[in-house]
Amino acid sequence: MKTVFISYLQSEANSEKIDRLIQLLEESNIHVIIDERDLNIGDDLPLFMEKNLVESDFIIVILTSGYKRRADDRQGGVGYEASIMAASLSKNEADKKFLPVMFEPYRDEIVPVFLAPKLVADLSDELETITFKRAFEKLKRTILGISTTNQSSPKLTSKKVVKVTDKSGLMLTSVDDDENTQIMLTSIDSDEVTQPRNDGTPGSALYAVPFHLNHYPNRIWEQIFLQKWRFPSVFTSMHRGNIATINGDRIILDGTTIEEVRDHHLETLKLVIQETNKQYKQLIIQEQKRQEKEIELERQQREKVQSLINDFKF
Repeated sequence: MKTVFISYLQSEANSEKIDRLIQLLEESNIHVIIDERDLNIGDDLPLFMEKNLVESDFIIVILTSGYKRRADDRQGGVGYEASIMAASLSKNEADKKFLPVMFEPYRDEIVPVFLAPKLVADLSDELETITFKRAFEKLKRTILGISTTNQSSPKLTSKKVVKVTDKSGLMLTSVDDDENTQIMLTSIDSDEVTQPRNDGTPGSALYAVPFHLNHYPNRIWEQIFLQKWRFPSVFTSMHRGNIATINGDRIILDGTTIEEVRDHHLETLKLVIQETNKQYKQLIIQEQKRQEKEIELERQQREKVQSLINDFKF
């Protein structure tokens, strides 16, 4: 039986979702350890944390702003747990052991520094939605070591895979491919920052700054992003709506400087990515609901036809 230790800030984490997550994990034959339930009066708190952080097969970290603050500043119990996890990651020990989970929409302000490169399990939807169930299913498969390509949820096998297409009918993505619904910045490679021409012509002091992403966005995500970058909801006087392009797993700001990126463009870029993720996810859910309705109408029609056929006498 796999064992999972859940690390979270009790005062901030959604208690209803915590309880539901524990229930679903235990129903999946996964042993769950949390200090609020498993720590007894008189127990050695540091020893309890060390033992379970080291011996558990996986560590689920529930992301909140307070958790990030305490983890980054190494404050209190969260800070102590974070120091153990960060030390383990720095030594490349069980790199896939730590599983960040969010119960709220993604933003950089909830991700501790030591977990920044990792893909986050998105459980921000309502508990009974298909999106939440799919996200948990993927988390469960990760813990149990079940391939996500060869296995599917028993409750979903009877449904058609939901596809999102443009007007030409070209398949762009699948709802089941939920990794593509959450794009995040991961890094800037200094070697890929281009050199300015500096030849005295207008704009010759500017250059391109490429940002690496955690996944390759599909065409619909790109279109939403570029539109939102042209007209962001919040921006500085230095914003230029025509400098962003997407190439593979990179967003490139071509016609800026690294100082401008630091002082002006980075916050706008993170906001635009967050809003793009949100709109893209809404689009996927809308298409999912439309196709589920279509499937239900088809089912009702088949039942009606079969019922009438049963009354025929040949």
